[in-house]
Amino acid sequence: RLALAKWIASKDNTLTARVIVNRIWQQHFGRGLVATPNNFGKMGARPTHPELLDWLATWFIDNGWSLKKLHELIVTSQAYQQSSERPDIDALREKDSKNELLAYFPPRRLAAEEIRDALLAASGELNLEMGGPGSLPELNWEVALQPRQIMGAMAPAYIPSRTRLERSRRTIYSYRIRNLADPLLEVLNRPGSETSCERRDETTVTPQVFALFNSEFAANRALAMAAKLMKEQTQDEKRIQSAFDAVYGRPSTAEELKRCREHLAKLTAHHESNPPTPHDLPMKVRRSMVEEMTGDTESWDEDLSILKNYERDLLPWQVDAPTRALADLCLVLMNSNEFLYVR
Repeated sequence: RLALAKWIASKDNTLTARVIVNRIWQQHFGRGLVATPNNFGKMGARPTHPELLDWLATWFIDNGWSLKKLHELIVTSQAYQQSSERPDIDALREKDSKNELLAYFPPRRLAAEEIRDALLAASGELNLEMGGPGSLPELNWEVALQPRQIMGAMAPAYIPSRTRLERSRRTIYSYRIRNLADPLLEVLNRPGSETSCERRDETTVTPQVFALFNSEFAANRALAMAAKLMKEQTQDEKRIQSAFDAVYGRPSTAEELKRCREHLAKLTAHHESNPPTPHDLPMKVRRSMVEEMTGDTESWDEDLSILKNYERDLLPWQVDAPTRALADLCLVLMNSNEFLYVR
């Protein structure tokens, strides 16, 4: 094994470096210099820029196989910093329909994990702690408490990590349970853990709207962001500007500011007339299953009293109507293409 490892990581074996470089390039541009990252052989795609691929592989080896330096090199390049919008875009697409020559930056949607992390970052909740044990993120409670079987027996209910800080860790540190998928991530094309995924899919389907606009996770992130803005700013105009800075990294235009203020006024009036109804987490859940040997149906109550010490996210009935209205506005910004796509 040691001999194999030394051969794979040898500076004389440039295939390893070329494969790694190609995958990092694909991560940033959505498509690698070689379109088949799992196949560099005769049956794979030919590189669009072979000289660039070889140069990057050599540079990568010469710089100590440092992924951090490689990321920095790519994102500071002119190719990466190009705009995805150009006045002659139609002519460019006619000449190079697949944009293989990279005359403009190819827009790409954030991956499922990136979207979750971006929502937490925009709300100011993202926990950047590195290493250590993983966390159990909060799922939709209807999904978390659904019955699951393990080896013919009923599995205990899914209980997320107790504190908000633990649940807000980056998605790379989240535990994955094979028979309990996170609906938010699954609908956004998170790949399965059973097979190698050479390239992420990007589908556009209706359930993605429900996951990003109607899910409890997205709504809680918007509410947390709104509460943060209400504390930091004293005027609606400044709160809207801060929301644009947090979500888009730019100030709002005069027209955007005008429309947001009008929308915020309507939403405030709506929430003042429609206060939310508080609800508690369940302390037990009813279970039933068919006994394998007798065929009889067994029913019982699973105790969930552990949730008494569970630190819940900020909830709508804990804030006033203006905060809930601002949260609705933040949710709209978080669902825009400008937030979900790298351009």
